Order: sequence, then structure tokens, then C-alpha cells
Amino acid sequence: MGKLFERMLSPEILDRAWRRLRGDQTVWAPGIPRQEMERQAIKHILRLVEEVRAGDYRPAGLRRFAVAKPSGGRRVLSALTLRDKLLQTAAMLVLTPSMERLFHPDSYAYRPRRNVDMAFAKSCERIRCGLDWLVDADIRSFFDEIPHRNLVKRLRRHIPDDDLCRLMEQWLDVGYAQTHLFALRRGIPQGAVLSPLWCNLYLHQLDMAWHRKNVPFVRFADDFLLFAPDRRGAERAMEWTRKQLAKLELALHPEKTRITRSGPHVIFLGRPLPKVERHV
Repeated sequence: MGKLFERMLSPEILDRAWRRLRGDQTVWAPGIPRQEMERQAIKHILRLVEEVRAGDYRPAGLRRFAVAKPSGGRRVLSALTLRDKLLQTAAMLVLTPSMERLFHPDSYAYRPRRNVDMAFAKSCERIRCGLDWLVDADIRSFFDEIPHRNLVKRLRRHIPDDDLCRLMEQWLDVGYAQTHLFALRRGIPQGAVLSPLWCNLYLHQLDMAWHRKNVPFVRFADDFLLFAPDRRGAERAMEWTRKQLAKLELALHPEKTRITRSGPHVIFLGRPLPKVERHV
């Protein structure tokens, strides 16, 4: 078995993962509430580890529920059982160090020691350096549209552990409890522990394409800004990015993507961007 897989199942990592789930009252498994599981917690966790090692583990179906978005409309989130959350949290703990070495510094979402404040500050820095023409963009239905086959290729390219990759394929393929566990082939569930890491890994190819093309950017999940000194530069960056996204089987959101000069009318990550006065 692979080293990452073995580390994920180690007592040290499972203990750290369990501590992170201390306040989570999700059911351990269908029909087993957390309170009942905790009476024999070690027994249940050891049994789970045995199932995973033997290849008998199967994730439970996801439970879906809708929540209101601050900007209006509703977002569908997915709820995992506690046993699935425990394993995904353990996987996230062992994968994060190597993924952090891989990811581009101008990707700010879902990462340790990176946040909205840093992304906004970097955006303002670029604008004040004269890159005040923007492509203010969003990827259409990003979490719902990621093709599994492409994501799996990236998992296998960057994670040198077949056992762990196979386990993640199981988590990707599981369907929803309300629809009899049909297999999904596109989309990652918002609410799954590993979805943020999958998001950044899938868009890492786009980040590096921007980097190689010398397109200044700030990305926060599927929301991003591209920076240029003039409108023509912004137009070229947007059209080039559209082609790069097509290679990933994704597209810009037509109603949430625009070219504009920076100013308070542009809200990025909930905050108005500065206007820069140019003196001739």
C-alpha cells in the first residue's frame, strides 16, 4: 500500500482528524448517530480502518440540502456521514503539505495561511501599479461541471499513491442518497471535506497557464481577476482565458464576467476595489 494511504490510516492522523470533527453531530453511518458511536468510538474507527485496508469500504450516499446565497438564489450543499468525513479529513491532512508546494501563490481560497484579506490586498497592489483594467470573472457552474475523468488524471499525476487515488475516485463517484446512489460523472459536492482541494488542483492548470503567459491574476476558487494596463490587454487576456477554460471543459459565466476599469463599482470578494487616477 502507498505511503500516503498508510499515513492517512495511522493513529496519529486519524486522531488529528477526529479532533477536527469534535463538534460535528452528523450521523456516523446511516442508522448510527454520533452519540451511539461514541460509546465505542475506537471500535468503530478500527472497524472502518479494517474495511478500508481490505477494500470493503464504500462511502455512503450524500444528503443534499439547499441554503440561501448572500447574493440571492440558493446553493445546494452535500452532507457526508461522519465516517466519510473522518477519512476525507485524514486524506486532506496528509495531502495538504505536498499540494501547498504545488499550488500557485496567487491562488488564495481554501488554503492554510491564505485568506480573503490577502487576495484583496494583492489585487489592490496590482491596480495601484497601473494594472487597473480588469477582467472580473466567474466560472459558470464550476463545482457542478468539473469532469471526473479530467480531475482523476490530475489526481494521479500529482498524488503518487494508487490506493489513495482509488479511494478518492470512490468519493467522487458516489451519488446522492435521495436518488438511489446514481453514479456522478461531473461535479464535485460542495460540502465535502476534499472538494476545496479538488477545486484548487483542477484549476492549477489554469493558474500555471496564466503564469507562463505572464497574465497577472488573483484567483479565489472559481472567482478571479485578471489585470492589464489597458482595455486591449484585458480583452486579449479574457479571450485567451476562454480558450484555456474550454480545454478544461469549463466556461466563463456570461452574466458575471466583464471587462472594466477598477473602481468602487467593482466588488471583489465583498469589497469595492480602488480607483486609480492617471496623470498625464
